Amino acid sequence: MQAAPQARAEKSEQRVSETDPEARNMKQSDGGYAPSHNVQIATDTAHGIIVGASLTQAANDQHELVAGLGEVERQTGQKPQHWVVDEGYTTRENILAAAEKGVDLIGSSPEPDAEAATRRLQQRGVDAAFYPDRFNYDSGSDSSTCPQGKRLAYGTTKQDRVGVERKVYQARASDCRDCPFRPQCCPGGKRRSLVRSLPVPVVAAYTAKMQTEAAQSLYRLRAPVAEFSNLWLKAKLGLRQFAVRGLRKVRCEVLWACLTYNIQQWYRLRWKVGLQPTGS
Repeated sequence: MQAAPQARAEKSEQRVSETDPEARNMKQSDGGYAPSHNVQIATDTAHGIIVGASLTQAANDQHELVAGLGEVERQTGQKPQHWVVDEGYTTRENILAAAEKGVDLIGSSPEPDAEAATRRLQQRGVDAAFYPDRFNYDSGSDSSTCPQGKRLAYGTTKQDRVGVERKVYQARASDCRDCPFRPQCCPGGKRRSLVRSLPVPVVAAYTAKMQTEAAQSLYRLRAPVAEFSNLWLKAKLGLRQFAVRGLRKVRCEVLWACLTYNIQQWYRLRWKVGLQPTGS
């Protein structure tokens, strides 16, 4: 039996490039989408030299940090002392991975889960007056108190998310049974429960570190160093669009472009040395 041919997709619905099937549809700086490759570039802060370059089909950067560290170590023979990244890489998974490899990660703070938790409460029909921020937590007894003064005792700790411990607190069923605010607080449930999400020690230490001036001064180095090499490749070499197709060929074009950049950087650095005054 032969399957019936599918209708041809409209141009706006196409997700595969007809000229480069190894490209992937990715969001562009203008807000649109186009078949693209994700180029990962690592630059050293001392001289602005590109020390790692790779190519991926991933639409975002979240899962590229470990591979980037491996590429830099392969090219230079050593791990970087500090790994300064933008917010696209600062996930709890990457914080833990960098710590495991003994690399000091410098970046933004990971996004809290508060917005996702609020959406879940809204979907359940919980009134805003009974959101978690309206409950008072007491560290001495490790318990929370609801807006009506009822105690929620600690029950268990869930470790179902990377880098986070979720402590669950529950009220007694007898306290919620006759509460006049039960429909607003725990609609459809017998008693109210509350979850406190706490970062694991490694993530908590990273967050505390990024509040220090020393870490922030390193973080401020990222933009002038990383963006310069990226902009140079785009503006000087026109690497906004590849001249070849296929991952292997595109990777070659990226490497040639990075090599050209490094050679010109080397000439510039040597020229600056030549301008230094010599002793008499």
